[in-house]
Amino acid sequence: MKIGCTVSNRRPKAGVPGQPGEQEQRIIVKLHQLAAENPGQVSDAEMDLIRQTFNNVRSMDQDRRKRWLSAIHDDILSPLYFSTLKNFIYNDLNPFSPDPEKLDELRSKDFSSLSKSKDELRTCLLQIFSDFIPMFNLDVLKLQRLIYAISENYQDNPFHNFYHAFSVTQMIFAIGEKSDKYGRFINRTERLGLLLSALGHDLNHPAVTNNFLVNSRHSLAVRYNDISVLENHHAATLIQFLELDGCDVLNSLGAEEKTKMRKLIIPTILATDMAKHPQVMQSFKEKMPSFNQENSEHRQAFMDMVLHSADVGNPTLKFDLATVWSLKIIQEFNNQVWQEEQRGLPVSEHLRVGNEIDQIKRNQVGFIDFVIYPLWKELENFLPEVSEFVESIEKNRKNWEELEKI
Repeated sequence: MKIGCTVSNRRPKAGVPGQPGEQEQRIIVKLHQLAAENPGQVSDAEMDLIRQTFNNVRSMDQDRRKRWLSAIHDDILSPLYFSTLKNFIYNDLNPFSPDPEKLDELRSKDFSSLSKSKDELRTCLLQIFSDFIPMFNLDVLKLQRLIYAISENYQDNPFHNFYHAFSVTQMIFAIGEKSDKYGRFINRTERLGLLLSALGHDLNHPAVTNNFLVNSRHSLAVRYNDISVLENHHAATLIQFLELDGCDVLNSLGAEEKTKMRKLIIPTILATDMAKHPQVMQSFKEKMPSFNQENSEHRQAFMDMVLHSADVGNPTLKFDLATVWSLKIIQEFNNQVWQEEQRGLPVSEHLRVGNEIDQIKRNQVGFIDFVIYPLWKELENFLPEVSEFVESIEKNRKNWEELEKI
């Protein structure tokens, strides 16, 4: 019996210098639309953003080599940004306000992001961040622009895409709502940083692993000395957006608070590197029995554990949702194995799941037993509000076991 997660055709390469690639061409078209639809109405801030990112459209071919192609290798695209004014729902004439019904929906453990459009998820993110708007005097227009920029800089991968980023962010929000907004462990600035880290933790992900980048001698691997290559790239990209004029939603914070936020975001995203799984677990185990909220290392260990757990938290969802996400990551694994074989790179045999249902089931049971259940059980020891999530893991394992008997 086979299941629908066969290897898809390889995505086209990013393109050769002098000729716009598919995603670049999409950006150019949107810029032309922006100019055509808003003659004389584009704000100075919008024009500054366009100039900062692209310099100007007419010289794009020349600038692309310096601005983009230095960061492009094979299938990986450098971060891009564009903004269409009409997509920003809330402004002075239509002010934003929290929606109690939507917030209640977002508190659900099994919120189904895959059934929503990107526009709907962007609006949901405004609700998730709504607490912080009055708390930190956040500019709603900048927040919308930041969310839009982040969402458009996730590639359309089977798993590592904007839907995954949203799901991780929503899961952390939902747990926080059950646990007094993590008030026993972190302060409000750290809670904002944790949610921002979740939203940007896989920014511009290429759907291959760190080992693939290292073995292919990718420019990002060279830049980050083969150490947590993707995680460094995700963190740097998020920081880049947070400092971009027009997306600088943290501009209302003081200089010291902004520095603290940057120092918080970077290690929290780096903790999502699966190679650091034992280290994240061990740090949490050592610090939590004597947890001191005044100790910044203790608070960081807690945030690392929460984001890492949510990042691999698909098995905590109800079985149908968990299964869909499992098949998506398996598709990426199969794609990578195929690419490694085609390029003559060392093959990541542990990613060779294939599309036979028996192998998929064994893969899922093993992942739950050796990674997911111990991770979430440890989190539950100090955050009992996740007990519902742990129960779902146990149920899902039983469901996979039952399937194995077919």
